[in-house]
Amino acid sequence: MGKKVFLVIVCVLLTVVVLAGCNESYRTKAISTDTTDTTVSSNGGLAVRYGKYLYYINGYAGKDVDNTFGNVQKGAIARVELDAAGVPIKSTNIIIVPKNVYNTTATSGLYISDGYIYYSSPSIDKNSSGEPKTAEMWLMRTKLDGTGTKVVKKFEDYTAVYKVVEGYIIYVLNKELHSINLNSRKFEDTKIDEEVTSYFFPKYKEGQNSFVNSVFYLKASENENDYFNVLWCYRAGGEKKKVIEASAETYDQTALYPAGFSLTLIDAVYVGSGLRLIYTKTDQGTNKTSSGTYSYLFDDSLAFVPQNEVRYSRSTTYKEFTFLNDTTAVVKNGNNVQLLTPGDDLWKAETLIPGSSDITIYRIFETDSEVLVYYMLSNVLYKISVLGRTVADGNVNYNINIRSASIIFDGSYTTGWLTPDLVGNCLYYFNSKVLDNIYYLDLSAVGDRDADSRIPRLLGMVTAEDEVKLLTSS
Repeated sequence: MGKKVFLVIVCVLLTVVVLAGCNESYRTKAISTDTTDTTVSSNGGLAVRYGKYLYYINGYAGKDVDNTFGNVQKGAIARVELDAAGVPIKSTNIIIVPKNVYNTTATSGLYISDGYIYYSSPSIDKNSSGEPKTAEMWLMRTKLDGTGTKVVKKFEDYTAVYKVVEGYIIYVLNKELHSINLNSRKFEDTKIDEEVTSYFFPKYKEGQNSFVNSVFYLKASENENDYFNVLWCYRAGGEKKKVIEASAETYDQTALYPAGFSLTLIDAVYVGSGLRLIYTKTDQGTNKTSSGTYSYLFDDSLAFVPQNEVRYSRSTTYKEFTFLNDTTAVVKNGNNVQLLTPGDDLWKAETLIPGSSDITIYRIFETDSEVLVYYMLSNVLYKISVLGRTVADGNVNYNINIRSASIIFDGSYTTGWLTPDLVGNCLYYFNSKVLDNIYYLDLSAVGDRDADSRIPRLLGMVTAEDEVKLLTSS
């Protein structure tokens, strides 16, 4: 064999070896999975319930650990069965996807849709020095039984913000809106729009509502000299649609507001088969008399009739709307939680929970006699009854009746990525005092002023390396 031919063969073999080092084998045996109940709840966080199971991230491992499929335990996707009360049965713990789940965006956790679990993971492609490109993100999916793992899309970093919906992934990156067809052979990626200035993904919801698959977004007017902007909506698998061109002509306000309005997206609330979009609106005038929080209830047609727009405030921005009925809403105003009800002109706001710093509302729910709020303030989770509830002649009435708040969680949790996730009555979180392993607390078992009842329990499987660290840390 000639020397040149020999060298060519060696080079080809070396190239094959290098390329093979960038690939993984995802072949694995299916894990027995009961699909009798396919109900999904709490998509997008560190834990998702699917029927009788909880799929969760087995601790926070960061992006720079060995991420070879099959070698991962900490940071992997695990599964545990839940009892009738929704509490984990630890003896049923098992690793489903031995890949490291990692991201930096607070909404980029685990998603379950159409029999698959979707997640992001650091790239294992190598740079010129043979090191993994962990600053790059792979968006991946695996069947719920652990088989069928595939890379859906490779990104250069973790800045893409995405939402998994039925049959599609919608994402925004570098001011572009894209849709990935999950039923296509090579996960076809289509650019839907560009020059997107802001956007809002309605939250995940079970049930038949076409807006679950939507994204609302804003763009500047095509004329760069215009003050007003334009609201668009895209529903996966369909066509983008211009919803509101916030010009003076649209609102028939050419005399009072000749430059039109600037909209800012705030929130979205499902109402039956429709969606109530919350936004702020302001004008270019010196006094900005139109400034405030507004909403519009869209039906499936996405038709906009300006006269049906609802105005809640003058100048004030309300966020995180929870409507108890059409005339009663619990909202955030700055650091405070308030009750909104219609007034003589605008809606009237009454403070229910004053906040010394930013409050995060976890849950608002009604019993037969009261309305309870679970909220996080300064890393402590509280429960408080804020409204009395009565029923007369088939109508539900509410009255302010604020009781003392009680602490239901005061553990130390990791804040770099996913915040504590409330699924059912259990709160799941990465415990910063125990090397970011995942713990849980059954809130239904927490007693008032009983610190012992607030002691969390280990959910996940601790690696041998972490066990050694914990034993030697003292």
